[in-house]
Amino acid sequence: MVQTAAAMEAYNAYWANSFVPAGHIVWMVLIVVLAVLALYQARTFVSQF
Repeated sequence: MVQTAAAMEAYNAYWANSFVPAGHIVWMVLIVVLAVLALYQARTFVSQF
């Protein structure tokens, strides 16, 4: 899928005006944190058996 220059500018403007500082990085960090939390919960759930 090829993005046009206008689409990339809109994407960059969205993150530049985000209410979260460094929003383009924060969402990736949030996904990693949620994945680690899910793995921890799965591990503790399985260890109960």
